[in-house]
Amino acid sequence: MKKTISLLAGLTLLVGTSVATEKGRVTPQPGSSKVVIVETVSKPVKGKAVNFTWKEGDRTVSFADFTSGKVVLLNIWATWCGPCKREIPDLIEISKEMAPRGVIVFGVSVDDREKAAAVRNYVEKVGITYPIVIDNLQISEAYGGVSAIPATFIIDRQGNVINKIVGMLTKDQFVQALSKAF
Repeated sequence: MKKTISLLAGLTLLVGTSVATEKGRVTPQPGSSKVVIVETVSKPVKGKAVNFTWKEGDRTVSFADFTSGKVVLLNIWATWCGPCKREIPDLIEISKEMAPRGVIVFGVSVDDREKAAAVRNYVEKVGITYPIVIDNLQISEAYGGVSAIPATFIIDRQGNVINKIVGMLTKDQFVQALSKAF
């Protein structure tokens, strides 16, 4: 009976993805994930998070609106990247544990857009619970180019990029990097 209840609770968490607030802003729901394709990437502003958009049904959602007032861990990764895959379980934990503190983990896959189904399958297989966008390097280029992946950007509540990290980190290292954004 407990296993059935746990399974149903887990499925309930996976079904929902986001909720529109009274101001029309999208708020991520813990325990949910979606994979979408980036539509537009804004011109970068030095020291600021790069804004980009995607579609949710017939609505266009912007990264800036989605993350407004939150601390963001923006992780650039790919399904073919071993170190990226090794840090995903830690990112899932951080996403769940730090959401109450206003932290959003957000993934940017640099897999080819034509491989969107493979990214979705991978996300489902490993249980990624944070939002994922698929981008053909436009976002990483807007951040000045990324020499290797995984690459992570820590963004404070005002949208300022306070740290760029290239390479794999542990959960403790991510948490330490995020602590500087509060």
